Amino acid sequence: MAITWRVRVLAGLVCSAPMLAQAQAADAWTFRLTPYVWGSSTEGSFAHARLPVTVYTSKSFRDSLEELDAGAMGAFEARRGRHGLLLDGQFAKLSTTVQVPVAGAALPVRLKTRTTSGLLAWRYGLVERDATHLDLIAGVRVWSARVRLAYAVPVPTPPPVPQQYSGEQSHRWVDAQVGVKGRHGFGNGVFVGGWVLAGTGESDLSTDLMLLAGYDINERFAVIAGYRRLSTDFETGGGFRFDTTMQGPGLGLEYRF
Repeated sequence: MAITWRVRVLAGLVCSAPMLAQAQAADAWTFRLTPYVWGSSTEGSFAHARLPVTVYTSKSFRDSLEELDAGAMGAFEARRGRHGLLLDGQFAKLSTTVQVPVAGAALPVRLKTRTTSGLLAWRYGLVERDATHLDLIAGVRVWSARVRLAYAVPVPTPPPVPQQYSGEQSHRWVDAQVGVKGRHGFGNGVFVGGWVLAGTGESDLSTDLMLLAGYDINERFAVIAGYRRLSTDFETGGGFRFDTTMQGPGLGLEYRF
């Protein structure tokens, strides 16, 4: 009788061990870190509070890449069960010359922009499967933009446009962001994913769209290629304007730990 009881106890421990391991694994934190090189083009309208001229830039993707000084982005994700944290950052720097129509003539304005944004968001797993994840994302995005405009022409310009100008202005603003983020694996190392976010706050509207495809090198590393479109429409009552869309391909390396 005692032997039978011991066998039953041992069998129960053996059967419960995998369940306990699965529960511990589900309760453990997992992390993903993904830096990207981003070939971003920039188009939109820019204005300074002290200059009665609005600068518009809309060029081909090839021309925009030639004028891109630097572009990078990165994401960090922490997951524990259905809950988690998402940190995302982006940086782009552009230098170009734009022809601005003034009184029937073209005013060559040197435009330099530097844009940084950072997202801090909470995630909740709507779908949690081995090959498929679909998350609800809610958080805040902080923007920082610096715009430098400069020009000088040898002939007088019609008032109130000055004959020459060189100035730099910068602003920071915050927007709420909500959306979804997902990923699906095909079982052979290949996966696809992306996210769609939108929101408002101090800007009229900001959006973030990312489409990606990747391949698992091993359990720790994966290579990812994607296309991202990030936009914001911000304007102050004083006349500063930053209504911009940044988009382009990215190549990254994901590290899981």
